[in-house]
Amino acid sequence: MPPRGRRASAEPTATLEQLLAAKEVVVTCGSGGVGKTTTAAALAMMAALHLGGRVLVLTVDPARRLADALGLERIGNTERPVPPEAFAEAGLKPRGELWAAMLDTKASWDDLIRRHAPDVRTRDAILANPLYGNITAQFVQSHDYIAIERLQELHSSWTHRRPATPSTCSTRPAGWRSSSVGGC
Repeated sequence: MPPRGRRASAEPTATLEQLLAAKEVVVTCGSGGVGKTTTAAALAMMAALHLGGRVLVLTVDPARRLADALGLERIGNTERPVPPEAFAEAGLKPRGELWAAMLDTKASWDDLIRRHAPDVRTRDAILANPLYGNITAQFVQSHDYIAIERLQELHSSWTHRRPATPSTCSTRPAGWRSSSVGGC
């Protein structure tokens, strides 16, 4: 019997794999210490193992738990592949690739300025300005804003790359997964 006030659904319940297959971006959220990073790593690994394509797991948590969960020495603001050997050692054969990144707030803000400054002189003046440094380091919502900005940037670049030529922008090929997963 369904909980009070709810009707039983005639629709079948979707599996996690079906949900991952239907989404380009999955975000795991919750309060501290509830397993967001572990869940994100497990979901990304599931997508890479079963769905194929390229899957990116992005953490916005400055702790290094994602690298630990994936058996990587370190990860940073630039996405890095999880080596095939990591899967092989666990006896797993993924259909796709798993990539990982960890938000670096300062580097992401600086990249945003580099992309949008109208010229080199303006860019350099902004990056050298102490007020810019204080705003990006101490503004209460700075980390949250740049996390969403970085997620959008990664999603856009990952959905417009060809597998054979990663630096070339193109239309999204069939089967190209772009799952960005992280805690917020």
